[in-house]
Amino acid sequence: MRISFKQIRIGKLLAVLKGAVILPIKANSVGRLGRIAGRLMIRNKGKLVIGANVSFHAKPFPSSISVDRQAKLWVGDNVFFNYGLDIGCTKSIRIGDNTIIGPMVNIIDTNFHPVDVEDQSFSKDIVICNNVWIGRGVLILPGITIGQNSVIAAGSVVTRNIPDNVLAGGAPARVIREIHVPKEWVRRYN
Repeated sequence: MRISFKQIRIGKLLAVLKGAVILPIKANSVGRLGRIAGRLMIRNKGKLVIGANVSFHAKPFPSSISVDRQAKLWVGDNVFFNYGLDIGCTKSIRIGDNTIIGPMVNIIDTNFHPVDVEDQSFSKDIVICNNVWIGRGVLILPGITIGQNSVIAAGSVVTRNIPDNVLAGGAPARVIREIHVPKEWVRRYN
């Protein structure tokens, strides 16, 4: 099966049009050329800021973003979100520029429910720095910072901070090795 150049252009055009209609209604601030392909559910009761050239590829499975009252979700420029995304923001989540978020990724800044009566679970900030790649099926838990240029391997559960320029993976995620990323190199430009 071959896809023609015209089909690709029409698909991207439709995604840009859908983004131009939906994102300004749902977000507090949106950069230019936002794209939505598939079904993206956004519930924003706080502050949602989306940078320029951000792409939501929500098919074949839908994606969901929830921003609670007084919570803040910032998405940088040139960010790509794959299908099955689930973001639960109750306090603060920041996603840096040129980041790739793989399919079926969960990012939550709270546990939502205490484990027991002594559990003092509170929402904790999540920071995903610039030029990061989050692999398929990763779970990012509250209070995590993922350093610049790092890669999180598929299926990982991120329970502690990840430094800059490393490949991390596992459950719980740990540093596997350092990676070489030149200063001006960007992981993705949509």
